[in-house]
Amino acid sequence: MKLSSRPICLAALFLLASHSAATSAQTYRGVNLAGMEFNSGKIPGRYGWDYISPKESEFAYYAGKGMNVFRIPVLWERLQPALNGPLDPAELGRLQQIVDMGEKYHAHIIVDIHNYGRYRGKVIGSDDVTPASFADLWRRLADVFKEKPAVMFGLMNEPQLSSADSWAQVQQQAIDAIRGTGARNDILVSGIGWDGAHNFPQLNGDALAALRDPAQNLVYEVHQYFDSNYSGTKPDCIAPPQAVQQLTGVTAWLRARRARGFLGEFGVGRSDICEQDLSLVVKYMQDNRDVWLGWTYWAGGPLWGDYMFTLDPTRDGQDRPQMDALRDVLK
Repeated sequence: MKLSSRPICLAALFLLASHSAATSAQTYRGVNLAGMEFNSGKIPGRYGWDYISPKESEFAYYAGKGMNVFRIPVLWERLQPALNGPLDPAELGRLQQIVDMGEKYHAHIIVDIHNYGRYRGKVIGSDDVTPASFADLWRRLADVFKEKPAVMFGLMNEPQLSSADSWAQVQQQAIDAIRGTGARNDILVSGIGWDGAHNFPQLNGDALAALRDPAQNLVYEVHQYFDSNYSGTKPDCIAPPQAVQQLTGVTAWLRARRARGFLGEFGVGRSDICEQDLSLVVKYMQDNRDVWLGWTYWAGGPLWGDYMFTLDPTRDGQDRPQMDALRDVLK
């Protein structure tokens, strides 16, 4: 943001689904488990102090609620301390432990490079950070996880680039590098402009429609917050009908292209209107599950404390109001 089920044949599932006849539950319903991306200004930072990785208790709590996918934000600089160099063994080991935990709880894991299109502050596509270097990161990660079909590759969180076409070309290089390893994992691609769902077709649609994947396992990830300026920085929420409207344009765009979408980040504050927004939005995606593969709420993780969007239970173990709003679609 601005600041599973057991492995299945997703391609077959997509071909069999239809808007009029879909009756199964949404494929993926889950949460971002934040922590590994914290304190991005401290590189590499002290593990256990500046940043942490999710504990088993977090997986157990959310899986017990019916969630089956976890988006794991990580920092490129911690995973790969030098461009085009080897992956850091300790950081990679933590990521592998998370994948193992996902398997234990029958959940999918989204590896989310949470860098906003940058490496050590330099934008991808500059002389300092070339698209080839970004592709190199993903080639290495794909080589590690290509035998883990429950791992999904989230190429980049909310890339802050000025050109959707240029960013699409960067992502195409990463897609090609991933497929060059033989990996067939789902790849989540993102758009510029905070990756907002509300203006995705206008801002990113043409550029990202040109992406090609020989494995036909691309997923279009979008984000959407429901405060008055869609920034995810305020506790207020727009009216429930307006909240759902933020997804209708991208839903039509996906359906017209027989494509799949994923709402990778969304969150609301603690009020009756916000909880209504949350409930209606996830029900809307379930009703349109022929194109909406799933969602991950922002966010869980103990470092948030009493953050307005946190989904973690209270200190005395009580569910948050936001969890209550999700209950119907998690059954």
